Amino acid sequence: MKRIILFVLTLLLCISLRAQNELNKIEVLSSNNSQLVFDHTYQKLTDSLSTSDYEELKKYVLDDLKIINSSEPEMFFELMAWVSSQWKHNGWNAADKGLTALDIIKNAKAGEQYRCVEYGKVLKDVLLSFGYISRIVDLRSVDVAYGGAGMGHVATEVWSNNLQKWIFLDPQFNVYAKYQSEVLNIYDIFKLKEKGGFKNIEFVNVRSNKLNETYPKFITNYLAYIGVYQIAKNNTYSLVLQMEGQDEYLTFQSMPRGSCVFTKNKEVVYHDINRSMVVINYPEDERKRSRTIMKSCNIKTAEDFKENMCLFAAKPDFKLSLLNNMPWFDKYEVYLNNQIVEVKDTTCDIVLPKGISDLKVVAVNKVGIKGIPTLMKIKYE
Repeated sequence: MKRIILFVLTLLLCISLRAQNELNKIEVLSSNNSQLVFDHTYQKLTDSLSTSDYEELKKYVLDDLKIINSSEPEMFFELMAWVSSQWKHNGWNAADKGLTALDIIKNAKAGEQYRCVEYGKVLKDVLLSFGYISRIVDLRSVDVAYGGAGMGHVATEVWSNNLQKWIFLDPQFNVYAKYQSEVLNIYDIFKLKEKGGFKNIEFVNVRSNKLNETYPKFITNYLAYIGVYQIAKNNTYSLVLQMEGQDEYLTFQSMPRGSCVFTKNKEVVYHDINRSMVVINYPEDERKRSRTIMKSCNIKTAEDFKENMCLFAAKPDFKLSLLNNMPWFDKYEVYLNNQIVEVKDTTCDIVLPKGISDLKVVAVNKVGIKGIPTLMKIKYE
């Protein structure tokens, strides 16, 4: 008898609740949240930006250069122009191994002149000292193995959070490339050449803001391969993207050139970085509430289930787990409808109000540079 009474009371409660409730749905309207496809630890970067070498280099640059634009990529162009002005190119004078970027700059002030290799290294380290992810890029000719001298060129690429891509900078010539207002990287240049659009690329001299008329002929010699340095389990190697070149070379201008791993997969060289990934889950209390109510409704059929969904449907009470592929990561900033949300280590809790909510998650590195925001628009009604 007691069981019958309890059943009837539960049934009446469910009917009463159904009458008072409507089904509120949780729907993702838009999102750029995606799997992190690149592990930044493979990139050969300094472990810390707080070393004396980088701090002294940054101070030296700022003492000598009044930076006009603090946003990127304009700031990158200013730093490139400064590096480009430090010495005149000498293709035969290699800097001694062990010299830092600041050592090279000081030697140049005393009259030394260096190769494209040193331009690429110095600009890379200057950009790193300001907290921007940058890398030396080795550009190679089709005849890299035995073509004689001049089969390679070295420049720099830097990751732009604003443009969400790698961009190419050539400090020897003080040049960057753009096509229909889009700033390019070397792979972009290669693809445009492959599709017949190379003649429409603008190679801009930063200092004069005019086009470099001779650079297009120069750079076309070096679109066969691009190599970037990687490190995995203490093994340093050059990851070489095959573009116009198809051979896997073991010599450079007839000299030994090992430690190369070749790929035709553009994504492993031109990967995204400085991104955050959000894993959205429900706290156990919300899961338990939903299960308990569903069981109390004594559902026997699919029709019963659908009729009672408004009672046990999920509420937007979320627990977020946060991941990133940002070098020198420091913290996350999370915003719900433009209001800051407290983050504890790599997790935070949010409850969405009725209507449409905007969720924003961004990683910040140790010098305060913010990565690419992960944005989600979620509807609850």
